[in-house]
Amino acid sequence: MFIGGLAMFVVFGLVALFPDVGHPSASSRAKNFTPTAASFLFGALALGGLLVMISSVPRVHRFVVDQRGLWWGAGRRSDLIAWEELRAVRGREPRPPVKGDPNSKPVLPALVFTPADGRFATRHSALVKPLPDAGPEVELRLPNIGTVRQLTQEIARVRPDLLR
Repeated sequence: MFIGGLAMFVVFGLVALFPDVGHPSASSRAKNFTPTAASFLFGALALGGLLVMISSVPRVHRFVVDQRGLWWGAGRRSDLIAWEELRAVRGREPRPPVKGDPNSKPVLPALVFTPADGRFATRHSALVKPLPDAGPEVELRLPNIGTVRQLTQEIARVRPDLLR
């Protein structure tokens, strides 16, 4: 996505900056197309490429564990999962799908929470997804096993009674 946006930005940006390079043939309909209109059109397409580039950059998610709970921050958005909202926490390690089983799916790394009340997933919907088969448990999907282990160790240091 980033390279496609960069290509759009460069190509359409050059055409927007130099709209009168080249000469339309006498039979072409482009001879009635003014360079100002061409600059505006291709400038808008170059801006679209710039927006594609910006939107393809991944956002950095930060997690902090302290005495109050698990803090999450991504840009201007943040959330706190207070320890009082949880009964238990466990780290789930990734597993590939079972070979030979067409219905098997890979297991992704996550922190799995057992909330104290039923509205936990609604309050923290930006962070957690309810598990379809685990009843009240919800999961916080994380990008890799290192992050899961680090957060699990931090939670064990602050609140060892929540880990199972």
